[in-house]
Amino acid sequence: MSEKSSTQRRFNPYHPAVVWILRVILGATFIFSGFVKGVDPWGSCIKIGEYFDVWGWDVPSALITCASFLLAGYEFVFGALLLLGCYKRVSVWALILMMAVMLPLTLYIAIASPVDDCGCFGDFLILSNTATFIKNIFISAGLVYLIFYNRRTDGLFMPYVQWIIGGLITVYILTIELYGYNIQPLLDFRRFSPGTELLASTDSGEETVFDFIYEKDGKTEVFTIDNLPDSTWTFVDRRLVSGSENVDDGFIVLDENGDDVTPDIIDEEGKQFIVTVPDITKVDLSCTYLINELNDFIDDRGGSLVTLLATDSAGVAWWKDVSMANNEIYNADPKLLKELARGNASLVFLENGIVKWKRTLSSISFTFITETPAPELIKVLDPETGYVIKLLTIPFIALLLLLLVLDRSGKLLTWHLSKRKTKKKAAAEKP
Repeated sequence: MSEKSSTQRRFNPYHPAVVWILRVILGATFIFSGFVKGVDPWGSCIKIGEYFDVWGWDVPSALITCASFLLAGYEFVFGALLLLGCYKRVSVWALILMMAVMLPLTLYIAIASPVDDCGCFGDFLILSNTATFIKNIFISAGLVYLIFYNRRTDGLFMPYVQWIIGGLITVYILTIELYGYNIQPLLDFRRFSPGTELLASTDSGEETVFDFIYEKDGKTEVFTIDNLPDSTWTFVDRRLVSGSENVDDGFIVLDENGDDVTPDIIDEEGKQFIVTVPDITKVDLSCTYLINELNDFIDDRGGSLVTLLATDSAGVAWWKDVSMANNEIYNADPKLLKELARGNASLVFLENGIVKWKRTLSSISFTFITETPAPELIKVLDPETGYVIKLLTIPFIALLLLLLVLDRSGKLLTWHLSKRKTKKKAAAEKP
């Protein structure tokens, strides 16, 4: 009997150190995954939309946006609770429930490869579909272990204060998501982040080759750059044949004939606004008044404004007609426009051809433009995302540390007990 008990103790899989290691590794993974999605809700909407398009599901964009917010917040909140040891049972089961969906989904993606990458880490880290599935196997195994042993090990905070921690975490990630959706992501992991030169580097060794797709009388054909058709054909799209569209290739703008006119419109020695519209059917046309006002503002100061649309020549003509545009309008690839700036319609500010800042047009009011003193307008329009992320994150972490110190010192417990005592006394005194 004693020999059997000794064997059981020797092979007991539970150990507090193992629990804490798994809490930190798995919790940090979900926090990271939720954060990079939450900081860029538009990117998550695009990726979720790709899945639905592959499956042939016609899902309203509002539902896709809700799914984007929910997915990022779910991962971040429960990942943080797991890491901190709060709600030890609920946090593990919530993540297990998520993996019950994600594990078979990523297996399907690894086998069928319907999309290039699953988007689990946003644009910050691109994993192959197979690597994503393997990662999820290890995550699921770790969570299964924690189902049995997570409750045996204390967390950083006492149970009575856990609701405050959960509330702080939820408010933090929700604020970041709302800012990223309504203005611009607080951290830009894409190719054309602030500080990037928008024009292609002349030192790029690898040539990038495209096929150009044109349409005429309902017939679509593919042409190379050397045998483009005449003006009776309508340019539709371009397709990458060789090379890569990495940052060294720069941004590409096409005219109605499919010619690359980027060097002609990007001002390398001055200030410039670029308006991006990835889908003219989704933009609020009232923003055209704002665009015209911004064009007048920068034109008076020696700069320029260019509008880039992801549409064909007919779409460009329609836009010119309804917007009464007094600025240059060109066509650009929708994927490039979505990489350059998030939103249905966005404003990008360049100085000497270098991206300085960007923000959605919906975050700028017409009266704000007309009432702000002209010398300060460009500076005031800068969303200063680096400052905002610090403004949100530093107090958030400081509050968590303060609560931890107060909790561990017993001061919060004393306050909690005194509050309960007061409630009991008040209840006893009631007639």
